Amino acid sequence: MAPTHQQTHNAGRHLIVAEALLHGNKASLVGRSSLIEVNGYRALVQVAAKGAWQIADVDAYTSGTIERVVLIDVTGGLRDLYICPGDALRNDVRERYNAFLASKGGVRPRNPHSKHAAIYPEHVQNWHNDWSQFV
Repeated sequence: MAPTHQQTHNAGRHLIVAEALLHGNKASLVGRSSLIEVNGYRALVQVAAKGAWQIADVDAYTSGTIERVVLIDVTGGLRDLYICPGDALRNDVRERYNAFLASKGGVRPRNPHSKHAAIYPEHVQNWHNDWSQFV
């Protein structure tokens, strides 16, 4: 049986905390949310199970304020971590979204009202396993 979305998300949070501990960091889950804490720094966790991290509303996402975002890709058994500075990631998402809209004349072709965006591993490669974000 395939895991549910919630099970996949919970597993991703636990995997990140486990990796942090194995790298010698102090780490824990924060409540029942999407947050973890590593060395006293909170981070938002996003889990990709199909090759990309989905963003339902780019405006809401880019208005976030959390200082660190940890992306974990569990696609096909992978365990790739990207530890991103929040502002830089949000700016990158916004720039790519705006460039996409500009390439389509300012309007999404299939659903003009959609605010969907995605983050692919190649967009965040610079932050692959960048544990220095928690120092």
